[in-house]
Amino acid sequence: MTQYIYQRHTTAMSNTSGFSVSKPVALWNKPIKADFKELFKSLGKGVIDGVLGKWEEVAKDAVDGVTALGLAAAPEEVAWLLIYRSLVEAIVSLVKGNQELLFEKPNQSDFELLCDRLNHSLESIELRIDQDFFSRPKDLPILEPIKTAFADWLKYFSVNQAQALTISHRLPTYFVFALHEEWAKHPEKYACLKEELNTPFTQANEREQSWQRYLAWLQKQVEEPMLLEAFGLKQVYVPLHAYYKQKIAGKKEEEFERRVREDEKYQRIVLDLEIELEAWLEKGDRTDAIRVISGGPGSGKSSFTKIFAANQAAKGKIPVLFIPLHHFEPSEDLVEAVGKFVRDDGFLKYNPLDKDKADSRLLIIFDGLDELAMQGKIATETAQQFVREVERKVTRFNRSETYLQVLISGRELVVQANSSDFRQPQQILHILPYFVTEYERTNYIDDQNLL
Repeated sequence: MTQYIYQRHTTAMSNTSGFSVSKPVALWNKPIKADFKELFKSLGKGVIDGVLGKWEEVAKDAVDGVTALGLAAAPEEVAWLLIYRSLVEAIVSLVKGNQELLFEKPNQSDFELLCDRLNHSLESIELRIDQDFFSRPKDLPILEPIKTAFADWLKYFSVNQAQALTISHRLPTYFVFALHEEWAKHPEKYACLKEELNTPFTQANEREQSWQRYLAWLQKQVEEPMLLEAFGLKQVYVPLHAYYKQKIAGKKEEEFERRVREDEKYQRIVLDLEIELEAWLEKGDRTDAIRVISGGPGSGKSSFTKIFAANQAAKGKIPVLFIPLHHFEPSEDLVEAVGKFVRDDGFLKYNPLDKDKADSRLLIIFDGLDELAMQGKIATETAQQFVREVERKVTRFNRSETYLQVLISGRELVVQANSSDFRQPQQILHILPYFVTEYERTNYIDDQNLL
């Protein structure tokens, strides 16, 4: 009988991230108030007129409404302009992504009253912009009341309460990504902030800013709606368990019958997949820098790799590059192939495998080993060449210290075909089927009833 042993990790992983602030800036304590009525009105007009596919038409009134705030060139007012534009882009992006759930409400007078009421609920809130905001933009206090007002706005368009809360809950993640996008697109508008603030957000060079923007994008990906529903992957993701094979000690080969199955020579050590990989990252052993996730179709490989990438990006300890292999063009040189992927992707301004510009550590996640293909070569042959090139480059980069760690996911057959290249203990992690407890099942049913 196959043996299973459950393994529990005691390695403590920090969930905190952020930046230290080196000097206080008194002028940021100026309270600023804003009129959100135009934002809600323009969004409503976009839904009713059916023009949400055109950002310029929908957001123009809301963004132009900034002029009514009486903003001048003072740094705190420029910062509010950055925040307001980012909020507009984040909210419009959420509305566009969920427009199939919105139904027209033709009573314009009622809608005007709704916008007035929502604006009134926000106008008493004072926004104090300080350096902590640029370190932890998700913690901006005004986001919570805006989430509540946005949920009420969504319900006006016949979105039920559970859906409205699910959509509005994603606002902070969308806001952070929009903030990085706005800063990257219009750096000249916010140049004065660099002179007044000293944080990694404002003082980062172009390379660091591109990493911040990319990591914010990774976190946004798992929040985006799926299957034309209000929820995203993050809301429905079920944590995975996996096992690795360990040869049974103390038994010689001749003790087994000649035709005994190979699996019976091994015991299966079961573990929490995310905890195991976080411990592997934390250890950072340069001689054990590749992990492989193996699983059948629908086992959750791609969902896990996306969630794991987003979680590591949120922690900010190690830069993460996520590469879906069906979008990757393999070549004989991994550095060149990664460089082309990065250029086509458009977020990072340099090749992270370029040693002259490299960071101190890097995690690359290659998702979908079975989806590799090259003209004139079958996928299996391409995968074998790719795996061996990854091993060569990891060995080269980690010659003196750990610089590169690689996580690869693939279906069982293609991983098995390359198993001779993965000889480290615990190197291949086999995904186990989903197991949902009665408590989780009951909560899921309750949530579906709300929907």
